[in-house]
Amino acid sequence: MIKKLIPLFAVALLLAACQSKEAKTTESVTADTTKYPYTPKKVHNWEMNPEPQNMVAAMSALKGFASLDTAAVKPFLGDSIWLMVDNYSFKGTRSQFLGEAQHEIERFKQIQIDMEDMESVISKDKSEEWVSLWYKQISILKDGKTDTVNCFNDFKMKNGKVVGWSEYIQHPMKGKP
Repeated sequence: MIKKLIPLFAVALLLAACQSKEAKTTESVTADTTKYPYTPKKVHNWEMNPEPQNMVAAMSALKGFASLDTAAVKPFLGDSIWLMVDNYSFKGTRSQFLGEAQHEIERFKQIQIDMEDMESVISKDKSEEWVSLWYKQISILKDGKTDTVNCFNDFKMKNGKVVGWSEYIQHPMKGKP
């Protein structure tokens, strides 16, 4: 009798093992106990922004400048804007900003942008949105001088418009690979 029950028991175990069981998942939130050298004032817990509107607006504003056309930049700017570039900063209305930009653009004959990378992020509490662009800019001034710089731009976005623009420039080293 036991010999007859062993195969039956084995089949029952095999069937039980093959049954799909719902995986139990528990998300355990572990506090970050890492000792960082600096503590930020506020932790935003950034995540990738799946919506493309901010990326399109930031890139379109940059393209307007590269096209030397402030009118093409205007639709992508908020009512007020701040700018920080090399030893210059600006804070004011869109119209004031475009006036300043037009003065700067008049120095150029041509600007070429070679985009390297891009990223759009949003804080988990949805209070801040930023777009970051990494690119090489080749500029030809009206006097014929050419300049090549590596740029990193951070665009602060609000309601799909650029309201802040930080530009960081790196001049390639001469004679170094």
